[in-house]
Amino acid sequence: MRLAVSLMCLSLFGAQGVARAQTAPTPAYAPPPAMEQAPAPQPQYVPAPPSQGPVETPRERAERYSRYSRFSSGEGGLLLIFTELISGTVTGAFYGHALGKTNGAYVGGVVTGLTLGTAAALYQYYVPVERNEAALAATGAALGFLAGFGYGTQAKLSDKSRAVTTLLTTQLGIIGVLAATSSVGDVSDGDTSLVAMSALYAFVLTGLTQATVYLADDDRGRINLAPSLVAPLVGMGIGGLLAVPFELRPSRVFKLTAVPLGVGAILLVVGTALADGPAVPLTAMGGVVASFVITALATADDYTDYPPSRTGRRLRSRRGEAFKAMPVPVFMRAGERGDSLTAGPGMLLRF
Repeated sequence: MRLAVSLMCLSLFGAQGVARAQTAPTPAYAPPPAMEQAPAPQPQYVPAPPSQGPVETPRERAERYSRYSRFSSGEGGLLLIFTELISGTVTGAFYGHALGKTNGAYVGGVVTGLTLGTAAALYQYYVPVERNEAALAATGAALGFLAGFGYGTQAKLSDKSRAVTTLLTTQLGIIGVLAATSSVGDVSDGDTSLVAMSALYAFVLTGLTQATVYLADDDRGRINLAPSLVAPLVGMGIGGLLAVPFELRPSRVFKLTAVPLGVGAILLVVGTALADGPAVPLTAMGGVVASFVITALATADDYTDYPPSRTGRRLRSRRGEAFKAMPVPVFMRAGERGDSLTAGPGMLLRF
């Protein structure tokens, strides 16, 4: 009996424990506290330096403080440094060799090259030197060296005087370009091509003129090449003056250079094979001039009678006129036996 009562009590207590365990509330899941992130720092605005006077606009102030790189203010600074290093080394070596001392050429080249290269590095750091400007400066250095060395050789100057003259003319070609282009920004491609074309034409036409005069003189002596060597530097200056009122396309400048000089080269080769005397360079020079005029007329820009934004019927272009006349060179055989070649002016009529 006691055993039965004990089993009943144990079963009752077990049932109550199971029911209490089922009815007990389960605690809700609490996520771990999120870590607080520090706010991102705001970018600090650095204002531009104050204006250096009442006439300086904000745009000019921004351009003054803009740089091409941390070592150069313009794109052509490295080319300018290289030009001064090479030109200073060569001309300094000439001057050191003229002094007649041991290792004078080496010491003169190193000292002059490093001095001029350092000066160019400082200049291009503060003053922007653009790409075409640096290319013109390198061209001016080469033509200045040619002019100074050629003049000193033809004038029979002493080695020291010739070295000094070459150094001065080389630096004149560089400084002249930098002074002429320092306030206008970079030089356009058309103006750069025009300056190069003027220098090349000055050399070719001066050389042909000297050859004509030399061959026409019966009492021929030693020919003086100084004018032909100085002419490219002068032609470069003339091209710089022509670049102010004219703005030509580089493609047109290439045609104005390649076609006339090609015609002149052909006439010079053919004339040398068929004739002799002053007629050969004179004919070549006439062919160059005539071809230049024809090419300039053939590559002229089209006429626009109305602006592009205006509607309406366009007038007939001048290229469509019924009659057009152009000067052209005419070549024919000459001489008693017809074994010579001569040139003269002609006229091409187009209907």
